[in-house]
Amino acid sequence: MIRIFLFLSVFLPVSAHAQVTIAVVDFQKASQAVQEGAQIQAELNKMQQLAASQIKDMEKQIMGLRAEYDKQAMILSDDTKMEKQREIMAAQQEYQQAVAMAQQNMAQTYEQKAGALFQKMRKVCEVIGAEKGYSLILEISQGGVVYAGDSEDITTELIKRYDAGG
Repeated sequence: MIRIFLFLSVFLPVSAHAQVTIAVVDFQKASQAVQEGAQIQAELNKMQQLAASQIKDMEKQIMGLRAEYDKQAMILSDDTKMEKQREIMAAQQEYQQAVAMAQQNMAQTYEQKAGALFQKMRKVCEVIGAEKGYSLILEISQGGVVYAGDSEDITTELIKRYDAGG
C-alpha cells in the first residue's frame, strides 16, 4: 500500500494530492457475509459431505478386502493371494484417485463461484467509488486495486448493496 501511495505521489500533480481519497474493501469478509456467499458455502459444504461419504464407503470396502485377505491368507494359494493383493492395491489406487478428484472438484468449484462473486462485487465497488468520489479502492485480502478513480473501509456498504441487488 505504501508503494502505491509513493507511486501516486510521484505521478499525480501537486494540485491532485489534496483530492486523493482511498477506500479499502475486504472481499473475503464480504463474500462470507453476503447471501450469495452463504449459498456458495452451503453448496461447497454439500459437495464436501457427499465426497466424504463416498470416500468413507471406499475406505470400508478396502478394509473389508484386507480383513477378508487376512482371514484367508493361510489357506489361499499363491496365485489367489497375488490376485487378492492386486484387488486391494487397485481399490487403494481408486481411493487415492477419488480423494484427489474430490479435492480438485472442490477447488475448481470454489474458484469458479468465488471468481464470479468477486467480479460482481468489483462492479458494486466501482459504483460506490464513482458515487463517493474515491480516487482508489484497494482490496485488502487479495491485494488488488478494485477501482482506480482515501482510506475508508467500504466492506459493510458493499455487503448491504450487494444483497440489495447492486
